[in-house]
Amino acid sequence: MPERLASSRLHAMAYACGALVLASLAAWHYLLGHYPRILPVTVLTIMVSIAALMAENAYTRRWPAYLVLISGYLAIAVEAPYLEASSALWMGVPPILATLLLPPGAALLLNVLLAPMWLFLINPVLSMPAGGLQYFTLVIISILPLGWYMQQARLLKNTDQLDTQSGMLSRDALSGRLIAEVARARALNQSLSALVIHLPQLDMANEQFGQTAQDTLLTNFCQVVQRNSRRGDALGRHRHSVFWLLLADAGDAGALIVRERLTHALGETPLPEIGVIEAQIRICRLTDDEGAERFEQRLIRRGFNLQEPDT
Repeated sequence: MPERLASSRLHAMAYACGALVLASLAAWHYLLGHYPRILPVTVLTIMVSIAALMAENAYTRRWPAYLVLISGYLAIAVEAPYLEASSALWMGVPPILATLLLPPGAALLLNVLLAPMWLFLINPVLSMPAGGLQYFTLVIISILPLGWYMQQARLLKNTDQLDTQSGMLSRDALSGRLIAEVARARALNQSLSALVIHLPQLDMANEQFGQTAQDTLLTNFCQVVQRNSRRGDALGRHRHSVFWLLLADAGDAGALIVRERLTHALGETPLPEIGVIEAQIRICRLTDDEGAERFEQRLIRRGFNLQEPDT
């Protein structure tokens, strides 16, 4: 969540810089006496400024990006007839702008579809083959760094053991931790219990109050669990609203104490609009004749039972 907010501020600063550039261009036209060209640039400045204000909301990032993209295209189209000798300098602006503001596939498709328009507006003095070669070369060059970044981000997401939204163990990491805890319990002849936790308010918070309320609920839930569990206990997110808390070396009595302490702590954590955090918690204990796979299937069934409306 903090990374998401920092990213929204970065987008807002970038859009604000774009608005400042357009405002400077309008002032330049005024100083040079190009009065008919002032009004279009001023309107585009206002549009980009609105996008900068909208970008402060981390959950409506797409709309400001579309607004900035449209404004940038309109600014290039307005200024294109006056570029003359500097047309080659502006040739790379449309593909780079689309690459920065859109996903790679959408940016590539848009750059290809709009190629004839940009070649006609920006580069009429050069021959069409030379201008086309320059444009598509810039399209490929602009898409390569972003493609490499997306590949690295995908690789990091696939290997990351933490859930990207909540910061707790992801589903795959949770399954691996469960296998390790079962092996540890067998080797040391210890007990192993797990709390299956269902947060029914999680879906309601997103539907009624938005993503911010859902993030607040997740953050407070994680903090409460961390304060009321031991250092070696592992909290993971198995599904959207179902979580597992693995309790190493804990029998029925220890798991019951943790459940009651956690239920009491969640009940004393009121949130704006949502109220106190309500959680349905069930205890599952590893039996003597049970392997890791069978224990995991039992935890999964218990989670599904908690999500049923009649439970």
